Amino acid sequence: MIIRTPRRALSTAGAALNCLLLTACAGQTPTATNWVKSGADDQTITRELADCNTQANAALANEQGINADINATLGRNWQLAGTQSIEAQSMRRQAGGYADQVLNNCMRAKGFTKEG
Repeated sequence: MIIRTPRRALSTAGAALNCLLLTACAGQTPTATNWVKSGADDQTITRELADCNTQANAALANEQGINADINATLGRNWQLAGTQSIEAQSMRRQAGGYADQVLNNCMRAKGFTKEG
């Protein structure tokens, strides 16, 4: 006869909850980036940043389209292998990183530097 003790179930649930909380807390938090340029006022910075954000959003949309094509081609293979969510996450991170790179390069090309 097997006797189950509620204490063991609670300790397992507690361990799982702790892992979940640690994972959530260890995630990266976004930090504010201030762009500065000698002689540029707030209106100029806002305008130039909006222009660069437009370019970054266009690059992101392009990357997302490419990722959709890749997923249409390889998604079933990834699903069968059990790696679809990992691959999708990887492609999202790559696309986001590329958009950040486009934004940074655009602002630097306009003579701005990061502060903070």
